[in-house]
Amino acid sequence: MMFSQCGPQRFISTNDAYDYLPTYFEEGGVKKVLLLHGEKSWAAKPYMPEMPASVEIVDVPFNGECSYEEIARVKDIATQNQVDMVIGLGGGKCLDTVKSVTQGTHFKLGLIPTLASNCAPWSALSVHYHENGEHINHEIYQETADLVLLNPQVIVNSPINYFVAGIGDTLAKYYESEMIFENMKPEQFNAQLTISRAMAQACRDDLLENSEQAIADMKKGEVTPVFRKVVETVIVTSGLVGGWGDYFARATGAHSVHDALTAFSETRDSLHGERVAYGILVLLALENREDELAELLPLYRSMGLPVNLEDLNLDGTDQEVVAQIARDTSAEGTQIHFLPIDTGASAVEKAIICVEEITTGEAVA
Repeated sequence: MMFSQCGPQRFISTNDAYDYLPTYFEEGGVKKVLLLHGEKSWAAKPYMPEMPASVEIVDVPFNGECSYEEIARVKDIATQNQVDMVIGLGGGKCLDTVKSVTQGTHFKLGLIPTLASNCAPWSALSVHYHENGEHINHEIYQETADLVLLNPQVIVNSPINYFVAGIGDTLAKYYESEMIFENMKPEQFNAQLTISRAMAQACRDDLLENSEQAIADMKKGEVTPVFRKVVETVIVTSGLVGGWGDYFARATGAHSVHDALTAFSETRDSLHGERVAYGILVLLALENREDELAELLPLYRSMGLPVNLEDLNLDGTDQEVVAQIARDTSAEGTQIHFLPIDTGASAVEKAIICVEEITTGEAVA
């Protein structure tokens, strides 16, 4: 049985999106709000409207990691202050934290992304990490956000490497789901899966066509139609893939590679989408789709996405490093096993070596 959750209850995407907050508070009877935000994301403060005198804001700085410790801390503050709503303003980990905080409570949930780095603002799930940044798990929720506000002007002023990482993460929506869809019988396709597959295809097509121009527009600080299209592809269209497709289309090999990489302290400075983007290449090698792998490399290199382990501060010629990544990627319970092919450690190791040889021209010792 699959469950489809198409998105937030209410979504606004415009340069004055935040101006809707006072109206939302008034219409919803919201009197006290916990606002969780990071230090850098508070650059969005000038875009925030003046709040009604009747609404109290409990300001809480985000500790930086979507960990169970941080979730418990924020939830305790929300409970002690008897807030009506919890709003996350920031990147994916901040938004995932408030999603975890509000589940199973009476708190309304608001999400205000300040980065276009993944589909966290749209998806009804959270990815959890240890305090040191090592991946633990992901949890899918029954409730979606009550409100999502997207201001493209805030995104265009955000760090460009997060936007590039978001493009990498979003490309995975197609490459991680397509083999599953290809191997399904026609009678298995219901309306949800048809929509999910179409959205995954749209993610790939939009990004292959528009990513370089959107990055150029961002460098100039211009919110152009192309820039906005790519931003909304990263946040909205990508969220629709898993929202409609459930476990058929959430994540497989690329995210399993990402999760394995987080065990290495050398990769901790890399962003989520950067590790996922590398995982796409390993996935394509695993699926014997080297031609598609090669087609992605010029785009990756033009954007600065990692194409091999060296780009992630790891030694791609170290056989034990490669073997550990392969073991962790293919460990029991990881998402790579949704794929209808050999996903054992040996197969994954061969795929990693294949990527190294294609991108460096050197054989792994």
